[in-house]
Amino acid sequence: MPTTTLPALTGQQARHFRDLGYLRLPDPGLPRDLLDEVAAVVRTRAARLPAGQAKVYRLYQNDRALMHRLVAHPALTGPLIALLGPNVVHVLNRHNQGSLNAPGAQEVRLHRDILQPTRGLLTAVVYFEDATVESGCTWIVPGSHHAPYVGVPQPDGGGTWMDEHLELAELADQAVPVPVPAGGVLLLDGTVFHTVGANSGGSTRTSAVLGYRAADELDAHPDPDRQVVVAGTHLYRGNDRPS
Repeated sequence: MPTTTLPALTGQQARHFRDLGYLRLPDPGLPRDLLDEVAAVVRTRAARLPAGQAKVYRLYQNDRALMHRLVAHPALTGPLIALLGPNVVHVLNRHNQGSLNAPGAQEVRLHRDILQPTRGLLTAVVYFEDATVESGCTWIVPGSHHAPYVGVPQPDGGGTWMDEHLELAELADQAVPVPVPAGGVLLLDGTVFHTVGANSGGSTRTSAVLGYRAADELDAHPDPDRQVVVAGTHLYRGNDRPS
């Protein structure tokens, strides 16, 4: 009998992401040994930083071989292709970071990852430990990627802080927690409002935060220092070729 390859996401899962702005994948199939290797890198580098919520930036640039195995793994790129199309890039100048949330005070503040969907951004949070309500899982305002695009760019880049805009005040108390087990992945639309939760438990919550987008088919000169192809290729489809 012929073999049937199932899609990485069902139609209902893809619709959930597009309608609500997020999708939880409790067990996408990432190898445990790969997760352990990346987690060790995050913890080692985070140990050199002040205690609390330690963010480790430039994960890809500091360990290309290891990180490429993660960011381009079929367990990640399969769902990404289902949502973004066949040509996907990993973004190096947004996210590309590890996070170690220790017990104690955290900055809980709803925000978007990008100011507006200029090119779009899909955030993938890969969890190396269980992300529970007690350990500070992500909180999301479902459907808030449909809210107005407001705000001004932050001085060091970034998206929009919800608490700086009165027109978004009615959404502030609509956030819900999204627990994800170790080895799971949380996919977020870059314009959905979300925040890390406060870690009130007794354990850490370690993760990698990765950014993806569809390869820009109208960009004739993609910047290899800021993006890496993880699925398909860079196809230029602009109509400015000589007639």
